Amino acid sequence: MTDPEQQETAKKATQKSKGGYRDWTSIPGGFDALNTKHIYPSSNAWGIPTIPHAPLSAIPQWLSPYRTRLKTDQNPNTGAVHFFLNDHQFESVWRRPVQTLKGLKNTWSVALGPDFSLFYDCPLVMQLWNTYRSRWVARWWVENGLTVIPTIAWASPDSWDFCFLGLPSRSVLAVSVVGTKKDPMGEYAFMAGFEEMLKRLKPTAVLCYGKPYAKMKDRVEVHTYPTLWNSVRAGKRKYGQKDENSNAPELPEHEIDIDV
Repeated sequence: MTDPEQQETAKKATQKSKGGYRDWTSIPGGFDALNTKHIYPSSNAWGIPTIPHAPLSAIPQWLSPYRTRLKTDQNPNTGAVHFFLNDHQFESVWRRPVQTLKGLKNTWSVALGPDFSLFYDCPLVMQLWNTYRSRWVARWWVENGLTVIPTIAWASPDSWDFCFLGLPSRSVLAVSVVGTKKDPMGEYAFMAGFEEMLKRLKPTAVLCYGKPYAKMKDRVEVHTYPTLWNSVRAGKRKYGQKDENSNAPELPEHEIDIDV
């Protein structure tokens, strides 16, 4: 082998030994689809990130859905953005964390953690993965200057092994009762998980999206926030409009998607 050939072989070997994308000057879009570039501290065997404590002073006066344009009389400093939506409506906070963070910080100082769904009929590994994603995004926001009120969700008691991991004790937490009132079993499953959450985490206050069950208020300080559709119906009644089709979804006029 000639000297030039040896030099070229050595150069390639040196470049290969550096290993991985961490030494690249830039990363192709979508390359790190699992967001492995940022692995956050964890106190559990699964590596689910730990979320800092949220103080009582962070409790918002009102909530607004993600990707909703605010009315002119809404001051974002008194409210917070929430993610109690269909998962596809906020999947971008996981897939494009840098870009979506910029959009959030342009408006909000307080955010509820994302609420990737834990469907009862999904395999436990999928529920575990969505728990990880919810915590990762929340921690990413905290690390980049947002105040985050952790959101918690659970499915069957089998999910209790991981759904509470990474959450702070004696903190403000957020839950949603949307979808739990379709049948008596929904209430039973929700309240069983709620009692387990109180026992393990001892929250100072709970933000509830949707009308809470009476038993919840007997157990902890609860702050209630109307769902989007309840707010729309209330607005119609306030302005004297009939609500003949209250069961039919109807977008409010100010509901405009913002690509962030």
